[in-house]
Amino acid sequence: MDWREILEQLEAQLASLERQGVGYLNLAPDQALARQLSQASPVPAAATGTESRGRAAQLAARLKGGTAVVTGQPPPEPAPPPEEDLSRPPRVASGGAASLDELSAEYGACMACALAGGRNCLVFGAGHERSAIMFIGEGPGAEEDQQGLPFVGRAGALLTGMIQALGLTRDDVYITNVVKCRPPGNRNPQPEEIAACRPILQQQIELLDPKLIVTLGNVPLKVLRPNAAGITRERGRTFSYGNWQVLPTFHPSYLLRNQAAIQTCWLDFKLAFRLAYPQPGG
Repeated sequence: MDWREILEQLEAQLASLERQGVGYLNLAPDQALARQLSQASPVPAAATGTESRGRAAQLAARLKGGTAVVTGQPPPEPAPPPEEDLSRPPRVASGGAASLDELSAEYGACMACALAGGRNCLVFGAGHERSAIMFIGEGPGAEEDQQGLPFVGRAGALLTGMIQALGLTRDDVYITNVVKCRPPGNRNPQPEEIAACRPILQQQIELLDPKLIVTLGNVPLKVLRPNAAGITRERGRTFSYGNWQVLPTFHPSYLLRNQAAIQTCWLDFKLAFRLAYPQPGG
């Protein structure tokens, strides 16, 4: 099975999601899709041709409800986080929240930056409090701002599908973002907004204490590793952040615009599974 057939399955899943009007799928683990993705043939050179790129753009436009824009270039990299030394995890005062629920309650009315004034919901995070994998995105979108849950829009549907293809569900992992309130127009968060939410993110990491952190896109990558190159160069290459191992990969919204990168991202997801759930003797 080649990449086009895989995209057709993803297209069908997302179309079904739109018809049902739900935020994300919660199906049984899709072992068949996992096998198909792992056995898929490499994307041929012709995948960058007009016909293939046009189909990908039309799919992205239908899912986003916008105008198809064909681009073979990755999106521009966001501005780096604040210039203070972020190469080490920040110190968090002891005696704080003892659980993620307590931490969520502590910051539920946070007004530390300008984003708070325009939010409907603070999107703290969701998932298993003892998960081996922690996914970190950049910030909530429109659907997340309405529902108060991370990754429940179209990009979230794709993320959920890839998690399920590993044999997991969203309830098995933990998902959050660098900033907890929606940036206007879904722009990248500004340095001062990242700095305001940094203590929350750090405490989430410490309380969860995952075996692996998976960063989705440039923003969380550069928050945890300020001197990192762009995501297209860093994806799939692990590094240490304090006591934690980090694996960067593409943001699902990038995959919706550049479907040819799905197979590459799937390799990262398979690596993430192996790192978070090592097999005895493996």
